[in-house]
Amino acid sequence: MDRALDVAGAGSLSELIELTGTADSVVTLADFGASAYGVRLSLGRFGGQPDGVHGLTSAAALADRGRFRVPVREIYPAHQAARAHETAARPPRRGKVVLDLTRTG
Repeated sequence: MDRALDVAGAGSLSELIELTGTADSVVTLADFGASAYGVRLSLGRFGGQPDGVHGLTSAAALADRGRFRVPVREIYPAHQAARAHETAARPPRRGKVVLDLTRTG
């Protein structure tokens, strides 16, 4: 693993550093204790990074090149939003639960 993005803030920074090999390869959006690990905390608009989409272009470019993947646990059509929410609340919490607004049936 070359890079890691922490969006959970669930105390996994030390593991992410171990996986990537360096704190410079880890960015968190949710762990406010990041500086203790030498990890960069990205605060979006609250940190002077307008509109909170500062890393979206970079992430999309990396995804296009196959260098950034978000594990997906399950995809639900819009009419199953309640079921998607139930799945997201239930362990194991590995991978994202996606609500596909383009699928209606």
